[in-house]
Amino acid sequence: MKTYDLLVILDLAGKEESLPETLAIVETEVKSVGGRVVRTQKMERKKFEYVAGPLESGFYVNFTCELPPSEIPKLRGKLELCAPVYRHLLVAAGEEAKQGSSKAAAVV
Repeated sequence: MKTYDLLVILDLAGKEESLPETLAIVETEVKSVGGRVVRTQKMERKKFEYVAGPLESGFYVNFTCELPPSEIPKLRGKLELCAPVYRHLLVAAGEEAKQGSSKAAAVV
């Protein structure tokens, strides 16, 4: 299992009191593919810089998860079908640090 950062933008449509239930839905989806949520970091509602549809803002949540790499496509598919999830981004944890250190080494 590898560690991943999963950033989720939720469309709560003014129903922020439903946040705990919505977070439980996302955690259930992670568990359904054989993963586990290590940490949940709730951020705040942020207004989008570029509004492309009817939604002008979303509630951001970052999950640190351990997932089997082979199940990533299945999790992405489940998140696409999850109604409160407006957008999601899944990256391997520490990927930015690795890229940054290689660039620093190349510059020196």
